[in-house]
Amino acid sequence: MAVETPKYEVLKHEGSYELRRYAGYLTANVLVTAGDYGGAMSAGFNPLADYTFGNNRVADRISMTAPVTAGRACCQKIPMTVPVTAQQSEEQYVVSFTMPGGYSMDDLPQPNNAAVSIEPVAAHLAAVARFGGGFTASKVAQAQTQLESWIVEQGLTAVGEPIVAQYDPPWKPGFARRSEIMIVVEQV
Repeated sequence: MAVETPKYEVLKHEGSYELRRYAGYLTANVLVTAGDYGGAMSAGFNPLADYTFGNNRVADRISMTAPVTAGRACCQKIPMTVPVTAQQSEEQYVVSFTMPGGYSMDDLPQPNNAAVSIEPVAAHLAAVARFGGGFTASKVAQAQTQLESWIVEQGLTAVGEPIVAQYDPPWKPGFARRSEIMIVVEQV
């Protein structure tokens, strides 16, 4: 059985890079403190999984989707707060589960855990680089540098900070995992 992912159209494909147009979708989010993206994924997974397993106001199970994403909190808006500024710790991350299609903000069950919030993600363009394995700081840094160069080569402008995405469960062998780094962009 295939796991649902956000809907997108590939506008350009070049090696491990893609320019994608994403449709809007909903995410469940949690703010965590960690030393890197991998640590953030580990810290954020359980409260989000707990929400999807039924720890919500109507005790409904929500189907698993992919990817699980993490981005530095300094560079994202946190739901029901003001934007987090760069003066906050660089060790804070927003970890997100994509919610299944078909839900709206009105009918998605509300979390019981106040640390979990629901946020709509508007339609957007994203430049994406795929890489194998898990998230090591050096692997993410290398993928980010290469993706930023590709963005410039394509005549695009980055309008967001990098977000890492993991599509596979932790028990899948590292060489077989699908991992990505993505940056929201706009055409110049």
